[in-house]
Amino acid sequence: MNREVILQCLSEILETDRKELDKLDVKIPLEDIGFTSLKFITFIVQIEEALKIEVLDSDLLFEKFSTLENLFETLSKYFPEERKLKKVLILDADNVLWNGISGEETIVIDDDVLSFQNLLTALHDRGVLLCLCSKNKNNFIEDSFASPKMVLKKEHFAVFVANQKDKVSNIKFISEELKLSADSFVFVDDSDYELGYVSASLPEIECIKFSYTTLECCAQAISDIFSCVQKNSDINRTKLYHEQKEREKDKKIFLSVDEYNNSLNTHIVCKEANSEECLRLSELSIRTHQFNLSNREYTKEELENLLCDSNYKIFSLSAQDKYGDMGIVGMAVVNRNVIESFMLSCRVLGRDFEKILINKIKEASPAQIFGVYVPTDKNCSYSDFYKDNGVKLYDK
Repeated sequence: MNREVILQCLSEILETDRKELDKLDVKIPLEDIGFTSLKFITFIVQIEEALKIEVLDSDLLFEKFSTLENLFETLSKYFPEERKLKKVLILDADNVLWNGISGEETIVIDDDVLSFQNLLTALHDRGVLLCLCSKNKNNFIEDSFASPKMVLKKEHFAVFVANQKDKVSNIKFISEELKLSADSFVFVDDSDYELGYVSASLPEIECIKFSYTTLECCAQAISDIFSCVQKNSDINRTKLYHEQKEREKDKKIFLSVDEYNNSLNTHIVCKEANSEECLRLSELSIRTHQFNLSNREYTKEELENLLCDSNYKIFSLSAQDKYGDMGIVGMAVVNRNVIESFMLSCRVLGRDFEKILINKIKEASPAQIFGVYVPTDKNCSYSDFYKDNGVKLYDK
C-alpha cells in the first residue's frame, strides 16, 4: 500500500498542502479539516484509480475513512502483505444468520440463509473463531438455533452473547474471554447504526455490512478476509477455547501454579520438533503475538528447511490435561546458542510452561545462551523474560 499516493490524493481533495497532512494526528477527525461526505466520494473514485483497486460496498462507510488511522486500516485490506491476520468473526443473529427477528416473528431459513451458514461452518472448520453478538434476549436466540433447519449450531461458537447490552460492550467482553486483541476481529451486522457505533468506538475492527440482497458480495468479502487462515489445520479452535474456559474456572480455587497444574493432571512434552509438527508450529507462529519475543512468523516450508540445517534446533512444547489435548502450545527456534524465536500460546499463559521450554533449551545448549527480543506493543509484558531466566539479550 503506497501511503504517499494516498496522502497526495487526500491533499488534492482537501486542497491543502501535502506536508500539512504529515503533521496531522492520525486520530483527528478529517471532518475538522474539511473532509465532507461529498469529498469522501470523490476521494474514493480517485484512490481506486491511483491504487488500481475497487473498494467494496461494505467499506463505503464514511466512518471507515473518518481519520487517517481508520483510512489506512480500511485500505490496507486491499494489500494482503500489509494486512493483519484476522482470527475472529463476530456475527449478529437476526437478519444475518436467518431472516427475521427472533421472538417477534417466525424466522426464515431458506436456501440463501443455508448457503451463508454453510460458509460459516466451513470457516469454523478451517480454524476461524465464530462469536455471536446479538442485541436480543438469549432465550429467543437459543429458540432460533433449536430449529432443525439450522446448519449452524450453538456449538460452532467460541463465545455466544445474546443480551440487550450495547454491542461495543459485548465485543469488549468477547475480547476478554478469548484473550485476543480486537484488531484480529471482523464484525458482521445488518444495521448501519451498529456498524457505525462499533467502527467509531473500536476502529481497529473490520466491519462488514450484511444483507441478503447482496449475499454474494458479502460472502466473498468475508471469504477474502479469512483467506490466509490455514486450510488444512485439524485443530478445533472453538473446542480449545471452551476447554480453556473450564480451566480458568478451576484456576480460581488454587493458591499456586504447581497446585493448579497438578489438579488438572497436566502432562507436558517438551522436545526437539520433527517435520510432522511443522504445520502446527507455523500456525502457532502466525497466531501468537503476546508472548512472541522476536515477533517472528514462519511458514511450514521455512521450518522444514531449518530442521535440515545442523546449526538449528527447533523445540516444541505440547500439553494436555483432564479437559483435553491442547496440542503444541509453545515453540523455540535456536541457532547454535542464540534463541531466534521463543513463543507461547496465550491460551496457556500463567501456567509456567515457558519455564519448562527455556530450561529444555538450556539443557541442550551448555554454553551461554543469548535471546533475540524485538519489542512490540503486544509483547512488552515479557520484555524481561530472558533477563529473569539468565539469558542475555542478543545484540546484532
